[in-house]
Amino acid sequence: MERTVWTNWVGNQSFKPARFETAVDEAQVVDAVRRAHRETQSIRTAGSGHSFTPIVATKGVHLDMSSMRGVVSIDAEARTVSAQSQTQIRDFYEPLWQAGLALKNQGDIDTQAIAGAIATSTHGSGTAFGSFSSTLVGCRIVDGEGRVRSLARDLDPGSFPAIQCAIGTLGIMTEVTLAVMPAYHLHETILFMPADEVIERWEEFKSSYRHFSFFWMPTDHSSELYGFAPARADDCMVKLYRETQEAPGLPSLPGNERIDRCYRIYPHEFEPNFHELEYFLPAEDGLEVFKAHRELMLRNLPISMFPMEVRFVAADEAWISPNFQRDNIVISVSGKPGTDYWPYLKLCDAHLFAAGGRPHWGKLHFMTAKRMSDAFPRYEDFCRVRRSFDPKDLFLNDHLKHFLQ
Repeated sequence: MERTVWTNWVGNQSFKPARFETAVDEAQVVDAVRRAHRETQSIRTAGSGHSFTPIVATKGVHLDMSSMRGVVSIDAEARTVSAQSQTQIRDFYEPLWQAGLALKNQGDIDTQAIAGAIATSTHGSGTAFGSFSSTLVGCRIVDGEGRVRSLARDLDPGSFPAIQCAIGTLGIMTEVTLAVMPAYHLHETILFMPADEVIERWEEFKSSYRHFSFFWMPTDHSSELYGFAPARADDCMVKLYRETQEAPGLPSLPGNERIDRCYRIYPHEFEPNFHELEYFLPAEDGLEVFKAHRELMLRNLPISMFPMEVRFVAADEAWISPNFQRDNIVISVSGKPGTDYWPYLKLCDAHLFAAGGRPHWGKLHFMTAKRMSDAFPRYEDFCRVRRSFDPKDLFLNDHLKHFLQ
């Protein structure tokens, strides 16, 4: 059956493009972009469709590149890996491990395409570790005139900070090169404790662990929504990771701990029963931000019953990355599909943006060009580079035009 509609992973975004096209290699991507350029049609491509926003919607051409997937090469000495743009995060695991390497960090979900993860500054947690955008050191990209550009962080300082996080608006990436690190094991500890204990031990957890993050539960039933063990209202599920040389599967470990290869520890399966908003705020304000947002959520029960997730991400140099030149605490909240959660999410947005928040580009947000200019010191530089890569605005859509120029 001919495909007519594209829908994202949680089903909250759908669109019908003028036509679907398929590209299986870089030459076909070039052909598709040149056709769109001649016809002055917009063209967008999706990764795994994991965004909650209409980030890939188009009235023009939707380009399916899903077969352009796989690791291309590994340089163990330089500690880099090159891969096709649709390679999923999980596709890096075994090839890197066999070369004695691993991804520096990642989040819970590993089915995202790497180009999409880079484009939206997808991240894990850890005060010393940046997002996937920060690990990009090179790429091949087809610009708005159908030219293939090969770019490197060290050789293209005038445009690379725009490329590292661009929401797909500078062109279509066909290949990416990431900085990686020596392979490592993780020792994971999961603890349930009252929020007041997390607050008391905040600095201890931040300084003592590679990865510190937690989910705060506003109600007795909140933990069930993400498939966690039962927890009471105002409890937290705390995730603590340390790098270790110990062997996996030690029988003496308590039931709430495990040791394994890093890529076996990170992933967690989530049911697509939520629509998420996520903001990045200055890490030094993190404790006060968490406490204030906890109070806001309690005032808005029961519509705010989904857990609040709290993580940490290191600064980077990508111009519209939420982590631009700033270490951040990350606050994630969700609305329940089938409910009118917009008033609640707008309250969250107003509070978090006023506190210095910058949004995750794959999550629900309310950004405008004015907000962008206020929140991102290099916003105008990003827009200048974007226009030089895409003078006909082929890679913009109605959603992106609202906050990018």
